[in-house]
Amino acid sequence: MHRELFALHLPNPERVTADYAVLAGLSKGLSGGDILNVCVNAIYAGSVDSDSAKWAVTQARLEREIGKVKKAKAEHAGEMTGPKRRIGFQPS
Repeated sequence: MHRELFALHLPNPERVTADYAVLAGLSKGLSGGDILNVCVNAIYAGSVDSDSAKWAVTQARLEREIGKVKKAKAEHAGEMTGPKRRIGFQPS
């Protein structure tokens, strides 16, 4: 199912150089929304050149984005060790 989600969310196959089967394996534990975020972020990262003909989504970009999402999910689940960042107003 994850492989199909990558194919769905990366609609320009001529600009994608990635192995969806590998990405599906790396994305175990991610939801469909997580995979959408991975794809959107990789598309934006691959669209920085002023020449749109050079825009591309690569395996490395997608793997990097999967790693970022997994790290964020682990941090939010409290699985990461180390000091927790306090959010909100902090009196001095």
